[in-house]
Amino acid sequence: MKYYIFGTSDLSEDDLVKTIETVLKEFLVEQRQLLETENQEDYRDYEGIIDLFVQFLNSYAYLNLGIEDAELFDDLYNNADKEYCDIFGPEYIGDSEVEEFLINYMLREVLTDMDFLKASVKVISELVNWLHANGYMDDEEYNEAVKILSELKSDVPGARELAILLLEYIKSRPVNKYTEELSGEFLIDEIEPGKLRLSEDLILGQVVGPVIVSQEISSKAKVGWTVYLTVGKTGNTWKPLAVGSAYPSLTSEF
Repeated sequence: MKYYIFGTSDLSEDDLVKTIETVLKEFLVEQRQLLETENQEDYRDYEGIIDLFVQFLNSYAYLNLGIEDAELFDDLYNNADKEYCDIFGPEYIGDSEVEEFLINYMLREVLTDMDFLKASVKVISELVNWLHANGYMDDEEYNEAVKILSELKSDVPGARELAILLLEYIKSRPVNKYTEELSGEFLIDEIEPGKLRLSEDLILGQVVGPVIVSQEISSKAKVGWTVYLTVGKTGNTWKPLAVGSAYPSLTSEF
């Protein structure tokens, strides 16, 4: 079934293409046939992850549109009750959407277990391969997405593990007295055994460190990752008081 992709003027028959919504349904149909009945649990993961991907695209992907497409999106969203995935075609899925979904959406907004998080990288990797194989993603976007996904295969679960380890460390070592407290998204600048040196660039621009952690935590952390922390100063060092999410740095612009 063919749909118009909105965002261009003077549409002809050559402009008739499938929407993101339609293409993702095609992907799921093929995966269901491949997995067959004995792997229905795996297929449910595919359905759940693609559903989350659609939710992400409909909620955030419009931020990456050019002026003309953004104007059209606003018009169709407000006046025709159309969502992003009902309007645009699969060529609007690129490396930045893939990376933003796995890093910011899955790690920061979706509460799930480690297995489902790992499955999300696997399913999106297979989706990217499928899009490229079926002519829905060009070579440049595909090659960049594959490069990003090869890193995120370990970094996405690794970042979640780092957040869990920090939470366990904080629970086991409560800090009752401190002279200063800071909360924010901190960039990991330097790592030493049992120590992290951080910088809060978004608001205060303050350098914080060393933050005392376990050697296991410091071995799991990576320079360039971001972690949402509350830290308290005790003498010349800082100690973690509370933790939110941790996530790798984005390599693409969204």
